[in-house]
Amino acid sequence: MAASVGLEGIRKTYGEVAAVEGLDLHVAEGEFFTLLGPSGSGKTTSLRIIAGFEQPDTGRVLLGGEDITRRPPYARDVNTVFQDYALFPHMTVAENVGYGLKVKGVARAERRRLVDEVLGMVRLEGYGNRRPVQLSGGQRQRVALARSIVNRPKVLLLDEPLGALDLKLRQEMQAFLKSLQRELGMTFVYVTHDQEEALTMSDHVAVFSAGRIEQVGTPAQVYEQPATEFVAGFVGTSNIIERGGRRADRHERGR
Repeated sequence: MAASVGLEGIRKTYGEVAAVEGLDLHVAEGEFFTLLGPSGSGKTTSLRIIAGFEQPDTGRVLLGGEDITRRPPYARDVNTVFQDYALFPHMTVAENVGYGLKVKGVARAERRRLVDEVLGMVRLEGYGNRRPVQLSGGQRQRVALARSIVNRPKVLLLDEPLGALDLKLRQEMQAFLKSLQRELGMTFVYVTHDQEEALTMSDHVAVFSAGRIEQVGTPAQVYEQPATEFVAGFVGTSNIIERGGRRADRHERGR
């Protein structure tokens, strides 16, 4: 069900500004892969290029080895979860989750079965008749997740999905997302500027800066063996680098 994702030689400009430049990236099938970086580093643009919401100036987008660069978003076997949930307020939870299935012409009985199944996966059994306004932020986020996975896309793209939640709920949702990804065996590509979130949840992390990837590695590699000074400074407050024949930690370098 899952599929690998590839970006090859991607360049995307807005006027004179290059949002991403010379981007090469491979996400293995079935892994939780995070694009980490500060605002404006190119991570969200890269996610939108995978989704088909943006077209690259140059380069290719691959899904399961197939070139999908020129396919519109609806013709790609990927779904996207946004920070603002984007739920229909006038629909019930079940109607929100099943909306995409309805558009595709899935029969009502099968739609109900799939919706009930996925609501169970996101721990919202019995919530199908409620409206989004009756739910907490974390519950609304799980409805958005359910809607995105109910048709079993090969890849789920998540654009800072926990940014609107408070710290305790965000930590709970981090653990939930990781367990859900393992249960589904689906490829997750996750965008965040939160270093702890990236290190806690991911199989691999790509650290972005100024439209380029500074380093790709496991959370341990990125934290313990930063490839550049930017990665050392951005990812870990206790990373140590060699500088001028002496060792200086990040706090000392920041003075």
